Amino acid sequence: MPKYHSPLMEFKYKFIMDEKLLSKYLEYAGTEEALAVLFVKKNINKAKGYWVDISDCRRYDMSKDDLHFRFVNGGLYKRKIKPQYPPKSAFTVNGKFEEREYYLAIRAITWETAHRDIELQKRKRVKAVNFKITGVSYDKNRGNKNYFRSDAPQEIKALADNLSDRTNPLWDRAVAYVNKPEFVYKIKKIQIG
Repeated sequence: MPKYHSPLMEFKYKFIMDEKLLSKYLEYAGTEEALAVLFVKKNINKAKGYWVDISDCRRYDMSKDDLHFRFVNGGLYKRKIKPQYPPKSAFTVNGKFEEREYYLAIRAITWETAHRDIELQKRKRVKAVNFKITGVSYDKNRGNKNYFRSDAPQEIKALADNLSDRTNPLWDRAVAYVNKPEFVYKIKKIQIG
């Protein structure tokens, strides 16, 4: 750092150089817990104005959507500590605002503040608002006796009469109409309190 510096320059230097916080946040951001927090915020309106503390969760591993959970349990804590965010000017270099770095820093600061606030409240034995969310993922075509979808042309549906004979040239088109598993995800139950 230069010999003469303003408080803003010091802030920029201290904040931007806090690689440890960013590294810890990025490690957390890829976890199941981080996804569970997003899931809770998406599905519980009451979570606004609260920190979300996940105690247990389990995703549907085979789902393509990261926000498909079998269950998420935890608590909501009122936000008592407000995060201290840097000014956008601290992320403006040569007149160009570094938007990605700024929002990454904001998320890291919010995450750190949430964990600190929750921990302090737990030490003071503050009661959280408990929640449980259960979801279900199922194949909506399970139990369907038809080999082909209902929108298949009649000549393709007729191929189902003899599935062991694949010599008919229609089979090239028919595979597009096969009833495949189609998974649907729904929230089954939300309990708060």
